[in-house]
Amino acid sequence: MGGMATAPGPAPAVVPLTTDAQLASLWRGVLEPSFPPAELMPLEDLRAGCRAGEQTALGVERDGRVTAGIVASWSPSTRVLLVDYLAIAPGGRGGGVGGLLLDRSVAAWRAERSPALVLAEVEHPVHHPAHAQHGDPAARLRFYARHGARALALPYFQPGMGGPGSPRVPAMLLVALDVGEVRGGDPVPSDSVPGDPVRRFLAEHLVACEGSLVDDDATRRLLGAASADQIPLVDPADPDALAAVPVATLEGAERYAPPRSAG
Repeated sequence: MGGMATAPGPAPAVVPLTTDAQLASLWRGVLEPSFPPAELMPLEDLRAGCRAGEQTALGVERDGRVTAGIVASWSPSTRVLLVDYLAIAPGGRGGGVGGLLLDRSVAAWRAERSPALVLAEVEHPVHHPAHAQHGDPAARLRFYARHGARALALPYFQPGMGGPGSPRVPAMLLVALDVGEVRGGDPVPSDSVPGDPVRRFLAEHLVACEGSLVDDDATRRLLGAASADQIPLVDPADPDALAAVPVATLEGAERYAPPRSAG
């Protein structure tokens, strides 16, 4: 005779991660195993950003350690929030915690900060293969699409997270998770978002990560595309629509944040 089915337990609590110990647990136990080194901000930068209010982190804790977490960069001047990382500790994926964490975090940010736009960066699945440790970009994009994400038609790359001279990550997608007030309070992404707050945020973000805003080709292409009055949004689950999004492949010196002496 089969065993009795057990009722699911209560949903885990999503809590702010603010102490040095919590952030260290998040970084070492969740982020470091989940992202390639080039995509990962240093732990001390994460701590400093959270202390300064430039980053915000939430997560799920179990037995004194962080088992899932989300980190976002916040720009008060543009009121744009960028999800830098969303990850589950190894062995814990597939249980619905990621969706719970994303939904509750966006709701908390909406209540506390009233962002005009919530964005996230995702590896382009055509240009980044699945990795046994770091996960499958195609599955990650499907996850965000199920939560209403739409891809911005921009040649986006992740800035060099280690400052001047550090490697950039090419062929990334920038997706909109919530466009609350940029279109009159409608929280559901439709076909475009205004370019001005996106362009101003991207310029700020490049300076915050790389130390300066230098007029190299990759930056010029990105900010030029973001200078349009409206930036198209496309369904990332539609291969034909996704194929129309320009890709920042990066070549030569573009692959690195400009050195400190540049510009």
